[in-house]
Amino acid sequence: MPDVLIAGAGPSGWALAAHCARLGLETAVVAPQPLRRWPATYGLWGDELATLPPDVTAAEPKVVRAYTTKEHVIPRRYAILDNERLMAALTKNVTAISGRVVDATENRLELADGRQFTARTVVNAMGSRGGTAEQTAYGVIVPEEVAAPVVAPGESIFMDWRSGHNTFLYAMPLGGGKVLLEETALARRPAMDFRTLRTALAERLAPHGIKIDSADVERVRFPLDVRKPKRGRVLPFGAAAGFVHPAAGYSVGEAFRLAPMIAAAIAAGEDPWPALWPGRARLVHFLRHCGLETLLSLSAAETLRFFELFFDLPPDAQRGYLSGRDDPGATISAMLRIFRKASGRTRVVCAKSVIVRVRHMNSR
Repeated sequence: MPDVLIAGAGPSGWALAAHCARLGLETAVVAPQPLRRWPATYGLWGDELATLPPDVTAAEPKVVRAYTTKEHVIPRRYAILDNERLMAALTKNVTAISGRVVDATENRLELADGRQFTARTVVNAMGSRGGTAEQTAYGVIVPEEVAAPVVAPGESIFMDWRSGHNTFLYAMPLGGGKVLLEETALARRPAMDFRTLRTALAERLAPHGIKIDSADVERVRFPLDVRKPKRGRVLPFGAAAGFVHPAAGYSVGEAFRLAPMIAAAIAAGEDPWPALWPGRARLVHFLRHCGLETLLSLSAAETLRFFELFFDLPPDAQRGYLSGRDDPGATISAMLRIFRKASGRTRVVCAKSVIVRVRHMNSR
């Protein structure tokens, strides 16, 4: 009987599995195709790489830019993961079990074919479920010489809001001479469909002579407003544990950061929940959901101004809001800085968003 069974074979599940195995725990990952290469592109900030194995990045652009009504240079290292090398590093000494999980309890997983597996600890890392506000993106992968009119070789664009669709361009080198050009709807309720995103991307790239018909395609869709899970018999992790940043969409960096702590708690026979959801993280989660509700209520022009104010923040304030999951002081500081400089209507939207979130919490 393994010590740890992890349902879900995304980066979060494998990261936790790898740390459990390093601590001497017999660990297994269960998924329909547990060793399948992840199709999505994963980016994270350089300061989030510390807990990852070495040499698992595919590209680290020398300059990261953002565009609102002006150009912003983001003074923070950014990296794109090499999915193949990362998976090879994380899957060592971990058992892979093929099968679809249909039921999970504290010590048991049941698969669709009737097989059952037991373990001392069962983890749900199968991604987020539910939610009505979603982030969607449609991207194409092209040679860097084709992308050069949009983004110079070796450089990147984190967000380019200069379009009439209230969407932004995410342009990132992937290594091997390839670049991802992706049109993203940051947060919509209901979600923006892929056809609309494809049209927006084609219109953005057409003036540069870039056609997207024959390019490799990436489609992204996931919920943002998933509730923080309640403590239950099965330990959640990754997006299943509510790690998705409600106003940005990032989650993998947090999973990598927390995996060693959660693995250590499991190995010591301790309750992992305090490390998973301390009180400070719960407060930040609430504040970030207020930020999401604000973004959902802003017009295209207001969204543009909002991100102009955000990218004008000092580096520490940007980092605190994007990555400070358990630092409410940094989150509040960043939000107040934007609030003070925002328009009167945006301030009203912010205040209403807090009221909406409070009512939502009280209605549970």
